[in-house]
Amino acid sequence: MESARDKHTGEIVEAENLWMLDDVDTDGYECWGCGITMQPAAWEKDKKVRAYFKKKRHTKHLPDCDADAENAVVRQGQKKSVRHILDSAPGLSPSGLKLIDKRPTIDLDLTGGASKPSSTRPASSSSSEGNAPTRESRRQVNSIRQICRAFIRFPHDRDMSLSVPGVAGHNYMTIFKKIKPPIQPYPDAKIFYAQLLWQRLSYDDEMLIIPLSGEWEGGKPSRIYQIHIEWAQWSKAKRTVLRKELEAAQEEAKEAKDKGQQDKAWVFFMGEQDVDNQEIFYVTDYRLICSIMGYITYS
Repeated sequence: MESARDKHTGEIVEAENLWMLDDVDTDGYECWGCGITMQPAAWEKDKKVRAYFKKKRHTKHLPDCDADAENAVVRQGQKKSVRHILDSAPGLSPSGLKLIDKRPTIDLDLTGGASKPSSTRPASSSSSEGNAPTRESRRQVNSIRQICRAFIRFPHDRDMSLSVPGVAGHNYMTIFKKIKPPIQPYPDAKIFYAQLLWQRLSYDDEMLIIPLSGEWEGGKPSRIYQIHIEWAQWSKAKRTVLRKELEAAQEEAKEAKDKGQQDKAWVFFMGEQDVDNQEIFYVTDYRLICSIMGYITYS
């Protein structure tokens, strides 16, 4: 699974974000669909594959678990609308983006050292292993990754509502915009996306430059779009997460091509285009960029 619920805060956590943690509680996460414990895997910083969550050995998801049915729902969603499922599956199709800087705090003095949330935010409603949490409706998320994943997965449900602050549009169809050749201005704020090239990433302490698709000449890219990540104020962990995610996507894209698959590596982002050099977009917030493997279809 790509996400799980934090047992202590009740938040749904993306596996890639585990790379930012110095210490990972390997028993601190549960299935957001049925409440069984989900253990982090490949989260160590030396791993070259994407982090993910897995079940404990010999453990099964409970019947009617939305998370366990995720793969089946995604397969159905590529062929037809699955809105009746998405409306009650909070981990599959977010309703909007809400950037939150403060996270629930843990007061160890009040809990006697136990990791329990001291904020008023409700923790998971599962009281013991295997008790399914109360079924929830669609929710807002704190980064664009899950929103972008839903855009790829459910092409027949892009008319579902979506709210992104600062972006004109009211659903998945109107909020996303593919940038494509020829190089041109994009004056309206959108969640932009483009194919990630296999070129080596260029970075230093001030900036990361991400090569995207663009204009080609003689079988090679001549003018390409680029994302300039201004990350001087980011923590080392956040820089590492983004770089590892992009490099993993490049490797996955190469493997997909070798296997004859249609999946490609895509970069999604919210940023500002350079007025004088339209090839360049600037991104400053780590929550507003992600890379996802997939095949984008249009219904």
